[in-house]
Amino acid sequence: MYQDLYEANEKAIQEVSEILNDKISEFKITVISMPSDTSNSDISNINKRVIIFNPNFETTFSVPFRIAHEMSHILDGNGSKTYTFSPLSKKTEEIEANMHGIQILADIFFGDYYSTTQRWEYRYRFIELFDLQPIAHLVEKCL
Repeated sequence: MYQDLYEANEKAIQEVSEILNDKISEFKITVISMPSDTSNSDISNINKRVIIFNPNFETTFSVPFRIAHEMSHILDGNGSKTYTFSPLSKKTEEIEANMHGIQILADIFFGDYYSTTQRWEYRYRFIELFDLQPIAHLVEKCL
């Protein structure tokens, strides 16, 4: 049973990641994978529409959330700012990027098939799947 759940989770992450990659292409955002030190977080540059993803960065947050978070900075940001991944920051732009990143993932994960009530009922699976426990309160606001 546990193996089936693991495989189902892996499949869900893979499917969400594929759709997320399609959205990244649609919005003409470039993602560059640049392995670095484990303490160097992901970066997004609004002006250049680039996300620099560090696969070695040590964080509990899932890769799809990290990408959706940085994508949100690019889609919602203004000016020529550069952001580093800091989802636990209390800064307004980080909270907004968290919420928009959650919304992007929720829209992909739940699609049009789930009502608002069903999204709420399955929120714990969503939180667990994308490792969003530290910001579960924001997930609940979004759903």
